[in-house]
Amino acid sequence: MNEALERALDPARFARVWKRVAPAENACPVEVIQAKTPVCPAGEPAAGENGAYLRRRVEEELRRWRSCQGLAASYGYGSALVRLSCQAYHRAKRLAAALFLASGGWYFPAGRTRPWQWSDLRTGLRKLYQASQRAELEDRQAAETVSDPALRELLLSLAEESREEQRLIFRLLER
Repeated sequence: MNEALERALDPARFARVWKRVAPAENACPVEVIQAKTPVCPAGEPAAGENGAYLRRRVEEELRRWRSCQGLAASYGYGSALVRLSCQAYHRAKRLAAALFLASGGWYFPAGRTRPWQWSDLRTGLRKLYQASQRAELEDRQAAETVSDPALRELLLSLAEESREEQRLIFRLLER
C-alpha cells in the first residue's frame, strides 16, 4: 500500500478531517477498518523456497528505486537516474506479482523502504552498480534452481536488465 493511502486510512486522521468537513455532525458515518496483519508477512514462509527469495528481491529493488530517486534529487543526472529509478520500481512490481501468483499474498513494502546512504554521487553510483551486480548474479543462480518455467524466464529477464543497468551506471561514471 502506498504512503498516501496508508495516511488516508489512518482512523485518527480520518476522524480529524471528517470533523473539519462536517463539524455539525457528531459521528462519522464511515468507519475505517485496517487489516490486523498483512496478507503476506515478511517472516511467514510463502510460495515454498522461492517466497523468501522473492520477498528479499522486492525489498532490494525498492531500495534501489529510492536510492536512484535520492541521487537524482541530490546530484542531477536526472534523466538517467530517473530511468534507473523507474526500472527498479517496475522490477519490484514484477517480482511482487510473481510472489503473489505463487503464494496468494501481495508483498510490496514501498512505504517502509529507505535508500542507501552515500557521501557523494560517485559513491552512490558505486553502491547502485554493486547492487546491480549482486542482483544479476543472484537472479541467474536462482533461475537455475527454480522449477517453474515462468519464474525462470522472469529471473533471467531481470538478470539481463541488471546487466543493462550496470552499463548505464558505468557510462554515468565515465562522464
